[in-house]
Amino acid sequence: VVLADADTHGGAIAPALGLLDEAPGFAAACRLAGTGGLNHTELERVGQRYRSAHGSFWVLTGISRPSRWPELAVERAQATIEQCRSFAEFTVIDTGFSLENDEEISSDLFAPRRNAATVTALLAADQVFAVGSADPVGLPRLLRGHVDLLDTVDAERVHVVMNRVRSSVVGPNPGSQVRRALERFGGIVTSSIVPHDPSGLDAALLAGKTLRDTAAKSPARSAIAALVSERILPPIAVPHRARRLPFARGQQPQSSS
Repeated sequence: VVLADADTHGGAIAPALGLLDEAPGFAAACRLAGTGGLNHTELERVGQRYRSAHGSFWVLTGISRPSRWPELAVERAQATIEQCRSFAEFTVIDTGFSLENDEEISSDLFAPRRNAATVTALLAADQVFAVGSADPVGLPRLLRGHVDLLDTVDAERVHVVMNRVRSSVVGPNPGSQVRRALERFGGIVTSSIVPHDPSGLDAALLAGKTLRDTAAKSPARSAIAALVSERILPPIAVPHRARRLPFARGQQPQSSS
């Protein structure tokens, strides 16, 4: 697995996982891609390895300052994503929130775009998870952003995930209420609910580790694990068990397949 931070407005993966961010890995990979020097060996060099007893993965950290966004140009981001795809079985890309075009330079086809890395990642993705906060501020933002998102990618590839779902700001039975609001105001009939777990999430941030490493029984982690199993991982093949046939005493048992 490769986890890449392509957010040009503020990378958050490195501090969340307790990784040193002296040289942003995704930007370094993009620079190498721009010169044709990016390969699997270079990905390992510029990437960092998050190690855990539950499973390790590669991390390409995000830019440390938003002003460095021109380094993540379209062609560079495309080449980096393609290298990640051939390097790892799964590539997960954290993008920015904005899909806006830079209108003041829209007449210049070769000018860099602030949100180019985000749009490039969305266009290349097999699946897109649109994550919103389940509260009176986050839900309208998600609904407005969802309209713009469907102008960029096919609806079949988009799955909505509502985060931090809690009754204190939504009311009783918050999951059902959030789903009804998504369907009524956005026509979104399929969504995933991640319950709010401040103690588990705070423990993960404090330790600089994943939620699985610090709070394996967290309800938020369970919801995320179910989402991954349902939407990302291939189905597990159930082994065929031979059916035993009845046999008389003194006979050898037989099985049919």
